Amino acid sequence: MLETLYNLNSYSLHPSPPLQNREDWMAIAKPRQGITCLALFEDHAPVAVVASTPLTQNMRGRLYPTSGIWGVSTMPAARRKGYCRQLMGSLLSANRVEGKSFTSLYPFRESFYERFGYVSYPLTKIARFTTQSLIPLLKLETGGEIRLQYIAETYDDYREYLVQMRLHTHGMAMFDYPNRASVKRNLVWAASAVFDGKTEGVMLYRTTGEEVTKYTYLATRFYYHTSRARYLLLDWIGRHIDQAKQVEMWLPEDKYPETWLADTQVKIENPERAAMSRVLDIEMISGMQVGEADFSARIIDPLCPWNEGLWRFESVEGRLQVSKAQAADCELTIQALSALVNGTLDPTDIALRGWGNPGAAVQAAIVEMFPSMRPFMHEMF
Repeated sequence: MLETLYNLNSYSLHPSPPLQNREDWMAIAKPRQGITCLALFEDHAPVAVVASTPLTQNMRGRLYPTSGIWGVSTMPAARRKGYCRQLMGSLLSANRVEGKSFTSLYPFRESFYERFGYVSYPLTKIARFTTQSLIPLLKLETGGEIRLQYIAETYDDYREYLVQMRLHTHGMAMFDYPNRASVKRNLVWAASAVFDGKTEGVMLYRTTGEEVTKYTYLATRFYYHTSRARYLLLDWIGRHIDQAKQVEMWLPEDKYPETWLADTQVKIENPERAAMSRVLDIEMISGMQVGEADFSARIIDPLCPWNEGLWRFESVEGRLQVSKAQAADCELTIQALSALVNGTLDPTDIALRGWGNPGAAVQAAIVEMFPSMRPFMHEMF
């Protein structure tokens, strides 16, 4: 399995030649746990491969077992033969048997995976500003302290912070099996904002560049749940003013760094790829927090035929209950249902996207049941 993944992934997903260093790749990949991998063969040679790793994800206030799809690769001679669709269908079927309710991935092209039922999340933000702009914070008294450690030294505490964050962050997913082999490489610093012995924010970062005083301070994770923690972490960044010139910070879509401090002149960019998600097993999504409403729909999902048919969606004491229906108020594709559950689709757009035909009354029920939300994935894979 590892040899197949290495060869096909290295050719399809990375620059070459040469291929990725095999020993380095194996050192990271081999310790991974919980992987489901399927390959398709022509004349006894693997020509296409897909893999998934188990995650647990918050969907509207409830945690669900989820599969994270990765490593989707096909050799050039085998492309445009439907092999990827065949493997994706088989993998999703296997994930369903494993008990997964949802599935997510990062696409090479969104429209390709939209055909498989996936819908896009909002793009995360990349905020760029200078350390010089943080000088006013160096006189700020927050009452807390920064604890700086290698990530391997504090990984369990960092992961526990994420577990608590996931409880109230819609869309947030974490791997069930941490990749401790990568953590042990200590490629990032972990800075914790601590107040009265309790962690109120965390930041993972490293410095990059060739010339001291002109480094880039790269913060790949910047999380906080109090204002004072945010400013304490920013103060820590500002203390690198003689070491780093530029700050690059990765943030969830709903954060607005341009409002944190005057004259920062923040420039916002976005990564090229947004996470995508879909409902994997309709029967397994009951229990999430929804508004008081109900409707029924004929679901269309050719890749996952177990989802097709008539379904009733209703709120029972503020929680979604899904059951088989005798009649349907409308038709919805799995793309429409997935986007509604994730909170990224206005029901009035459904017909325009070619995803169904809900009338005004059903649209009103959908708005009440699945109000708009901003999902944030966290994990990148």
